[in-house]
Amino acid sequence: MSRRSILKRLALEARPYYPRLAIATLLGALAGVLTLVPPAAFREIINRVLAPSHGSPPDLQVFYAALAGTFVALVLANVATYSQTYLTAWSGQHLIARLRIRLFERLLNMPLGEFDKWRPGEFIARFSVDLALMTDAVSVSLPQLVVALVTFVSSFATMVYLDWLLTLTLLVVAPLVSYAVSRFQRLITASTVSTQERIADLSANLTEVLQGQRVVKAFGREEYEVERFGLRNEDFFGTYMKLTQFIQTQPLVVSTIFVAAIVVIMWLSVREVLVGRLDTGTVFMYWALLVNLMNPMNRVAAFFGDISKAIVGAGRVFEVLDLPVETRDEAAARPLPSIAGRIEFDGVTFSYGPGEPPALTSVDATIEAGEIVALVGPSGAGKTTIVNLVPRFYEPQQGQVRVDGIDLATVRLTDLRRQIAIVPQDVQLFRGPVLENIRYGRLEATDEEVLVAAREANVDDFVRAFPDGYRTEVGERGVRLSGGERQRIAIARAILRDPRILILDEATSALDSHSEAMIEEALDRLLPGRTTLIIAHRLSTIRRANTVLYIEAGSVKEIGSHEELLARGGAYARLHAAQFASSP
Repeated sequence: MSRRSILKRLALEARPYYPRLAIATLLGALAGVLTLVPPAAFREIINRVLAPSHGSPPDLQVFYAALAGTFVALVLANVATYSQTYLTAWSGQHLIARLRIRLFERLLNMPLGEFDKWRPGEFIARFSVDLALMTDAVSVSLPQLVVALVTFVSSFATMVYLDWLLTLTLLVVAPLVSYAVSRFQRLITASTVSTQERIADLSANLTEVLQGQRVVKAFGREEYEVERFGLRNEDFFGTYMKLTQFIQTQPLVVSTIFVAAIVVIMWLSVREVLVGRLDTGTVFMYWALLVNLMNPMNRVAAFFGDISKAIVGAGRVFEVLDLPVETRDEAAARPLPSIAGRIEFDGVTFSYGPGEPPALTSVDATIEAGEIVALVGPSGAGKTTIVNLVPRFYEPQQGQVRVDGIDLATVRLTDLRRQIAIVPQDVQLFRGPVLENIRYGRLEATDEEVLVAAREANVDDFVRAFPDGYRTEVGERGVRLSGGERQRIAIARAILRDPRILILDEATSALDSHSEAMIEEALDRLLPGRTTLIIAHRLSTIRRANTVLYIEAGSVKEIGSHEELLARGGAYARLHAAQFASSP
């Protein structure tokens, strides 16, 4: 997105806060204008108290009035600045809070195909660093920028009023300042983009190592990972220091140009006093206004740097907000009533991306309601892809997937997924107690319903042994539980959901015999009466199935029972001989 389009979009996003921002702007303008009072008081004190003209006595009333006016003006300026900062920060934080929620919502509703293109660390960087850049800009830089700009403009206008010819000197340096600011803004923007990319690399690396900590330790790769992270950290350090250099150099260059102009103005103003064109008080007021002018200019340059970084962050946030979402409940989508569970694949062809070879090619298969079907085949054959089409994690490019004769593409996604449960191979548990992890299958379930599902899944036997029972925290991703315990909780979650279609990535081969027996017993309670798709890894699971789909190279090559396919002597029989011949 271009800088202009980002600013335009931010303006649209901020529309609900325009009234507060308008009040904040007026308060900022008031604070800026009040900075003119001290220089004016300074002039009166010099001309009418310290060095009165024509031998007049010092006017102490003017002195006290000037002091009182300065005190009141500065107090009012501080109150106005505080109020303006609070209103701006409230509006900005509210805007960013809304963006944060929308960003989270967009991630949850993103199609898996799109989600798979991104590294988790990149999303984390959007949430943390990019939103933080926006937070700093709207909470600190933007409110102070308003005051600084008003102070600059009002001071400059007053200087023109006092001596327009003298003030013309500042206009000579204006093109130089404008060029320097625009040049540095381009450098800061480009450097900020590079810095944010390096942060995303760091976040992605950190996420991978934290998730794969056991693998790192198992292979003794601690030093390797530290070195790899160190290289990325050095890249970030280099790009960040370059960004810092640009940000810090900009006000230095701008102030140097202005200092040169101020020296010239001070020389010229002294000459004006010596020739009698200006009085001493006016010159001192002019110099005070020059100070008023310099301070905002130094700060404005820094504020523009912060705002440039915030614009880059906003662009990266909008990039995620503009990603596609799952096609959920469109206006034409039809409700899906309670189903029996008959599934049909009719000429289904699917590819994960443009230009990629098809993962599935012309898949035809029919699974009767209540049937248990084992999907068997070599790794990469397309088994997982087939089962992912049923809950519409992906949409086929050709053909149809139907349930009870209804094309899934035409039904409400919420209705469809309400009747499906999945027990994955890599069970995902959430930080929290066992009870709530089971309740995730049906949030409105009562505690008693959760406990019934837990008993049917053989969860109750090991949870009761914990000191806190069902209130036991499972840890991040269920790290405090064994693999078998996590799988039984996943089965309890599926039982609680009471689905018509069950998708099971059977993975008991790595479990001990006791855990495997407990899971097999739980499955015996879960599977009957439900249409079940099992990505089968064990011969016992295949024998349990009514039908076996042998899949190879993205196509269903053979369909039949285990015994029928063995008797046929085809591809399934050869795979069975290679992988399962020694199995009991």
